[in-house]
Amino acid sequence: MDIKIDYKVRQLNNILCEIDSIYQMLLQNKNISDSEYAIIFAILGLGEGCLQKEIAEISYISKKTINTTIKKFERDNIIELKAGKYPNMHIYFTDTGKKFIQDHIIPLIEIENKFMENIPDEEFERFSGLYEKYMSKFKNYLGKIK
Repeated sequence: MDIKIDYKVRQLNNILCEIDSIYQMLLQNKNISDSEYAIIFAILGLGEGCLQKEIAEISYISKKTINTTIKKFERDNIIELKAGKYPNMHIYFTDTGKKFIQDHIIPLIEIENKFMENIPDEEFERFSGLYEKYMSKFKNYLGKIK
């Protein structure tokens, strides 16, 4: 098969795959899947008592994956669900979950925080601004071809 892949597309794909590979290595050492990490990270950001739909809005993870992972966390006694206004179930960490976070998640976040301390604010702002511009243009383009 003869297909031309633009240099910029190939370069971006390589960058994203390399970032993913680094996270996979970090998470594998803690025996945590990427969706488990992203969901816990989202709950920590949203605060306990959040809803699965709120996690979906900020994590870009499918509702099905979130639901499956939440059920696993429930079985593993990482989280508990408490009834709110029907049909909403609010998510809270159990004591076991808080220990899990302390032992497995916080060390990963600390690695990220420590690394980010080495990136000057102006470089990070330039990087994140370019990324946001890329995503905005890409989404706009996808909207035109649907």
